Amino acid sequence: MNKLPNHFALLWLFFMQPITLHHHLKRCGIDNPDAPAWKLWWAKENRTIKRAYVKKMFALLLWVTPAVALLLSTIVQGFPLEPAKVAVGVAVGVAVGVAVGVAVGVVVGVVVGIVVGVVVGVAAIGVAARGMQVIMAVIAVGMAGSIAVGVAYGVAVGVAYGVAVGVAIFVAVYMAVTAEIRLVAAALLGMIFGVALGVIFTLTFYLFFFRLIPFYLFELLLQPIFYLAQRFTNRSTLHLVPVLYHELSYFPHPYLLDHILLNADTHPKTVARVLNACAIAPGQRQIGQAALAHLQARELITLAQKGQFQAAIDLQGQWLAGIEGADNKLLAFRDTARYLKAALDTDNGYHRLQHLDTTTKSLQALANQLRGDDSLLARLLTDTLHTWENVTANLRRDTQALAHFIPNPFRTGQPLTPEDDQPIFRGRENLIQRLAALLAHPEESASIALLGPRRCGKTSVLQMLPAKVPDAIFVFFDIQANPMDSPLAFFQALAKRAREQAQRDRRLELPLLPDAPPFSALTQWFDSLETIGKTSGHRILLCLDEFERLETLFPGTKTDLLKLMGLFRATIQHRRQVRLLVSGAAPFDELDNLWSDHLINVQELRVGLLDRDNSLNLLTKPIPTFPDEAIPLTVAKAIFERVNGQPYLLQLYAYLLVTHLNEKEREQANIQDVAHIENLVLSQARNYFSNVFSTAPATIQTALENLAFSKPAQLDRYTRRWLKRRYLLNEQEQLSILVLGRWIKESFVDNVS
Repeated sequence: MNKLPNHFALLWLFFMQPITLHHHLKRCGIDNPDAPAWKLWWAKENRTIKRAYVKKMFALLLWVTPAVALLLSTIVQGFPLEPAKVAVGVAVGVAVGVAVGVAVGVVVGVVVGIVVGVVVGVAAIGVAARGMQVIMAVIAVGMAGSIAVGVAYGVAVGVAYGVAVGVAIFVAVYMAVTAEIRLVAAALLGMIFGVALGVIFTLTFYLFFFRLIPFYLFELLLQPIFYLAQRFTNRSTLHLVPVLYHELSYFPHPYLLDHILLNADTHPKTVARVLNACAIAPGQRQIGQAALAHLQARELITLAQKGQFQAAIDLQGQWLAGIEGADNKLLAFRDTARYLKAALDTDNGYHRLQHLDTTTKSLQALANQLRGDDSLLARLLTDTLHTWENVTANLRRDTQALAHFIPNPFRTGQPLTPEDDQPIFRGRENLIQRLAALLAHPEESASIALLGPRRCGKTSVLQMLPAKVPDAIFVFFDIQANPMDSPLAFFQALAKRAREQAQRDRRLELPLLPDAPPFSALTQWFDSLETIGKTSGHRILLCLDEFERLETLFPGTKTDLLKLMGLFRATIQHRRQVRLLVSGAAPFDELDNLWSDHLINVQELRVGLLDRDNSLNLLTKPIPTFPDEAIPLTVAKAIFERVNGQPYLLQLYAYLLVTHLNEKEREQANIQDVAHIENLVLSQARNYFSNVFSTAPATIQTALENLAFSKPAQLDRYTRRWLKRRYLLNEQEQLSILVLGRWIKESFVDNVS
């Protein structure tokens, strides 16, 4: 536990850094430093430290009060400090101060009240004795009282207190000392001076409350001196700036912005301290915000020049503090950064140029956004935008210099994305329309299951949905790719992914997972999504990929899993804006009853092979700029015969074929190339072939071996159904994917030998 500051440090913090003092006291165990003194004294928790705090605050009176009174008497020269009169003044001041302090109800209030009361009481006696110095004394009383009350932030209290105390104490003392004057005259005169005291108190209050006197006069000189000293000596003086030591500066310090920017590259830790201090000091907040805007705009320039686009996507850096709470103008740079990162990550010249085309469009949209914004950050980001445009142009020039090749738009194993692969997303139009229709009419189906064998394009369909169904928010959550160690961590990961994707795709802010027990938090979060969906008009679709693995990967007990499935069922039955879509390889009737019992009224949609026409069209003309004769129709037919429209294998054959042509500097493929490419396919797709074979039941494996060797398969009803569901058996009950048969034969021969 932290220790209380000593008396001198406490006094410094009290007057100069009260916010730092507040946080320090909380770290010491004083959970509410502004609580009434008696509550702190009799508190049950951390009583020792709280009583020590109360004692130290009152101990300050033993020397602060006489010191202030002595200062006041020095200002009012000739001030008689006769013991009896001082005692009266102190006694009256303490009495009034305690009363005011108790009314305020805090330790600070008592201390300030007593200090002010004693000062006013002693000063009033002096005024009575030396009538010629009334004006000076009144000013001094107002100044001293204003300093104390100013620290306590009491503008209204200060004015009222000045008038009331001035009238009451001045009249009482004046009447006691000058008894020969009649009561009414003394009262009237006392009231006049009391009102005068209140007015002067108010005027001086503002001078001292806003710290124009004495602090700002010094800061007005010190800040430019420190800045100019660094400019001439090249030695940092930022650690000396007044804002680091005075938290209640209400007026801006000249040259502070330039001073911060001058140290940003060489002394970032000190700059961070100054920015934090500016966030506290009322007069420096705008300077701190302006400095941060400059630094963030600079950092985005640096990230682009260094090609650190992942950091730009995450908005992480020295001055970029992440996505949460970031300005929309900064968030807009994330899309551009995502396209540029994709361009750098690919070795495919066609894909790189495609990413750069998208980047250019994104930059144009960003320029339009900044043009309509007159904020400082928008003006600074305009220069940043020019740098990003230059980086994009340089990448394009370098890529085009090497562009003597056949463009290769085909994908090998990665899901297709709406940003890059719209042209080669073929043969799924009817499926997309059916999905859109189900989402538009929730009464038709309570839940949707997208089923199909592995590497058949399910994830690609899911990825394309945001572009095809623009009035919905899609949250993609791959259960296998998000291993967690507890249900709460699992739910937090789901909420995080949802927030990221809603912000990226729809510029919509989704709520955080509430701070509650895990399942209660998820229920509340679903309720919030339902409300947001109704308000925004967006349907929110939670897409769980690899759903059949949830039973083994969910980081909780069997009871926890049943709770989660029950929550899914409740969502399906009672929520209309929040929908559930599960994607996997196995039909429900081949799984545990866990799924069919909870995902009621499920509408199954199958993702199968591409038909012949779509396959041939994809191979011969994947994109408009693809050369007409690069893959002749005869070659495309030969490839189709080997894969029967299996999407992954179709893309792999085509990708390897175009790569082969570019390596050989040829412009057209022939039939002999297909045999050469198939050897590469057997190597690169071995994991896919192995998964198809090894995940099949033993009886199915036997059937696959027989089919591969063209032996009689003797297929029973279960085997035939299993193979047809996975598109491995054609109408003639032969193996539909011939290259798979070749892999099985070669693997079987190797195992036998």
